[in-house]
Amino acid sequence: MRQVPPHRNSLGGIMPVIAAIVGAVMTGLLYYFIYGSGMEQLDRYLGDRRSAKLRARSEAAFRAAPVRAIRDPIDAAGVLMMLVALARGTPTPEQEAAIKAEIRKVTSPGEDHGARMAYIRHAATQASDADTAVDHLAPLLRDKLNAAERDDLERMLEAVAVIHGGPIDGQEKLIARTVRLLAEPY
Repeated sequence: MRQVPPHRNSLGGIMPVIAAIVGAVMTGLLYYFIYGSGMEQLDRYLGDRRSAKLRARSEAAFRAAPVRAIRDPIDAAGVLMMLVALARGTPTPEQEAAIKAEIRKVTSPGEDHGARMAYIRHAATQASDADTAVDHLAPLLRDKLNAAERDDLERMLEAVAVIHGGPIDGQEKLIARTVRLLAEPY
């Protein structure tokens, strides 16, 4: 009768080879980090990530500066109206005319409305997003406006939103959030 050799594990001969390969790779990486430029590469990569985060934070602060610099409630209302127009896309001449008309109602006739609109347009487009701008402007408007003036501001925002077929969902949400923030106590 033929004798069958004892069964050997098929991985038994391969395991030492795999261990040797893994050991060689690990040793190579260790030498690369200790004696090569691995630590420099890693340090440069981490430094670049830190720099990118700081740069992004700095750019966000730079972009928010025009909104944070607003001290006049008329300018704040104008920026909010422009943000309502921007929620639909690029503001149209009709929307800008409506904003200018609303601003004329609350300012003196001799004021330079063109310069005010340029500032409002700049501040609104520089805002990183509408929610952040509303967060910055809400405390100013709560301090400076009484209840009737806050209601008038809501009417102004809705007057801009109804242009071009009525308000879209984004405009309605922005107006609702603004009204809610202005109604909250300090």
